Amino acid sequence: MKIITIEEEAWKQLNSRINAIAEYLKRLDNTSYDDLWLNNHEVCQYLHISEKTLWRMRTKGEIAYSKIYGQYFYTIGAIKDMLNANAIQSSNEYVEELMAKGKSYIEKGRKLKADKR
Repeated sequence: MKIITIEEEAWKQLNSRINAIAEYLKRLDNTSYDDLWLNNHEVCQYLHISEKTLWRMRTKGEIAYSKIYGQYFYTIGAIKDMLNANAIQSSNEYVEELMAKGKSYIEKGRKLKADKR
C-alpha cells in the first residue's frame, strides 16, 4: 500500500469539491420530471396518438397546455394528470390476468433472444 501526503489547503479544496459534487447529485435525485415541457410531436409520440387527437383533447379541455408563438407545450405533470383522470378502475381479477399476460410476453421475448444467440 502506498501512502500519499497532501498539503492541508489542497485537502480542504479537494474535500469541498467532493462535497459540492455530492450536493449536486442529491439535487438531481430530487428533480421532478413533472415540470419538463414537451411539444406536440413529443406528446404524440409519448401517448401514441395523432396530432388531430391531441388537438381534440386540447379543445375539450382534457389536457393542460401553454401556447407560445403558435406552438403548444405540455408538462409531463399535465399528461400524468390527464392519464390519471381517465384511468379506469378494474377488478383484481382483471389486473392479475393482465399481469399474467405481461409475464408471458416477457418470457416470449427472452426465449426469442436466447434462440437468436
